Amino acid sequence: MNLLVLKDICYIKDLVIDPIETSLRDVASMRGDLILPYSFSLLTTYSPKKIVVGLDAVDVCVQEFELKAGMKVLIVTDKGVQEAGIVKRITDELEDADVSFDVYDGVEADPKLSNAEEVAEKARGGNYDAVIGLGGGSSMDMAKVASLSVSNPGRIEVYVGVDTVKHKGLPLYCIPTTAGTGSEVTRVAVVTVGKVKRAIVSSKIVPDVALVDPKLTVSMPPKVTVGSGLDALSHAVEAILSLDANPMTIALGLEAVRLISENLRVAYYDGRNVEARYHMSLAATMAGLSFNGPGLVHGHSIAQTFGPLYGVPHGLSCAMTLPYIMEFYLPAVPERLAWIAEAMGEDVYGLPLREAGRLAVEAVYELCVELDVPSLKDVGVEKERIPEIAELCVREWVRPNSPRLLTREDAIKILERMWEGEL
Repeated sequence: MNLLVLKDICYIKDLVIDPIETSLRDVASMRGDLILPYSFSLLTTYSPKKIVVGLDAVDVCVQEFELKAGMKVLIVTDKGVQEAGIVKRITDELEDADVSFDVYDGVEADPKLSNAEEVAEKARGGNYDAVIGLGGGSSMDMAKVASLSVSNPGRIEVYVGVDTVKHKGLPLYCIPTTAGTGSEVTRVAVVTVGKVKRAIVSSKIVPDVALVDPKLTVSMPPKVTVGSGLDALSHAVEAILSLDANPMTIALGLEAVRLISENLRVAYYDGRNVEARYHMSLAATMAGLSFNGPGLVHGHSIAQTFGPLYGVPHGLSCAMTLPYIMEFYLPAVPERLAWIAEAMGEDVYGLPLREAGRLAVEAVYELCVELDVPSLKDVGVEKERIPEIAELCVREWVRPNSPRLLTREDAIKILERMWEGEL
């Protein structure tokens, strides 16, 4: 495991790394179950106060969340995580510490507002001291809703938008069971309104502690591994391309790109490979941190438009869009795409920036082809509806941080390429 980038980042202001009973050299020589959890703190309103990463890190969740005997916790999750026995691992730790709990396992995939309101009602009526979000992005997003609802009255719909949440909610702790969304470290919670995805964006909903245990991702089937992994890649790439990116977010994004390009195929073909799962979990969290400030660009605009209309899971819709949106941005930011190409292991030495950047586009496209990412035609999108989808996209998703304006005509061209499945 290569931690050189993380080690270098430690010297940037406001980032402190604090190993737990291990050294960076020990972590770097990880073999199987020998790795112990480590944590680092990001002193910023856009990120958790503490991030804990390690195999079997859930075994120290009570300690890391600073839960005490007599406290009462709401666990927000979904039925799949419950049936997999992962919830029991958490509740066993809580019982040993004499912490009482309730479990809400009704989180839906791509949760609707009605699901969010149900979660809020549960949180407001339980007299809880904290909330734990356990699962994929949807569960962690609904945990954010549970947390904010206790301190912010009224319907959840009024908090959709940017900085509409006025008060910090209950202490919030997130544990991802997938390696993709990065929701454990972000200030975003996504809900589906009708057939359009909307987001609650606020520093008031950032988790207090993120606990990342890669072992929890080992049971992900190959398709979920691909969707979540390419979702993380799209986060990192789009954050790097954002006009609001800065050297620190770019460094996090590029390291996430490197880790994903080196480990996603292994995790897909051999889900039991714990080292690959470890690196994918780390990459997903780093990618989440990378876009927290800069935001995402038009890849997510397109994905979040056609995805809900055709029931395409979020990670997969982002994967379907990624190489095409990179190609769209190539004339505007070739140097950033060249950085991405180099992070993916492409030989860019001596190449003009445009040619080097093109290698990143082709590398991502080839990765998607290898991992059986479908085209728009494959998921049932009618070609005649492309202009309608393009119009909806540019109307609903304005991205002032985008390095290139996306017009309706641009969106139509991109969607037509995505329909054919060819750059």
